[in-house]
Amino acid sequence: MKIFDYIEESLIALSLIVMVAINFGNVLSRYILHASWSFSEELMVILFVYNSFLAASLAYRRGAHLGFTMLTDTLHGSSKKAVVVFSTVLTLVLMALLAWYGAEMVGGQMEYNQRTPALGLPESLAGMSVPLGALLISFRVIQTSIREFAGLREPLVKKERGIEP
Repeated sequence: MKIFDYIEESLIALSLIVMVAINFGNVLSRYILHASWSFSEELMVILFVYNSFLAASLAYRRGAHLGFTMLTDTLHGSSKKAVVVFSTVLTLVLMALLAWYGAEMVGGQMEYNQRTPALGLPESLAGMSVPLGALLISFRVIQTSIREFAGLREPLVKKERGIEP
């Protein structure tokens, strides 16, 4: 699992580096050569969308997503487990819908051989970020939920007193 985490984090870092380099190069080109790179916006949008899905997955793994904890912090035992299961199922249903309709969108892009205007890349290259991102997030949701569910098995007395297991 650690190698998967490393690849995910490396892809995020690499995409950010590429985005900064393209943006910086485009600014220099505009001010020095008085010419803008026509492909920069297109490539930046594609990288940004992929980066957003990767970052959402990473945030889920780290437990950094915003959540409504006021309710769950007051629950204990089986009611808290039920909320964790309900939240997981709801999120997985949403990701399944996103993957399904994203794959449908990519199929249409491939069927009609849609291309990006500046670079002439297949639109499906950008579109694949939606179903792939949804699958990646689903994996992280399951992983995090299992970890959270397993953590709920520890005695509440230890948690309340601040004693780590």
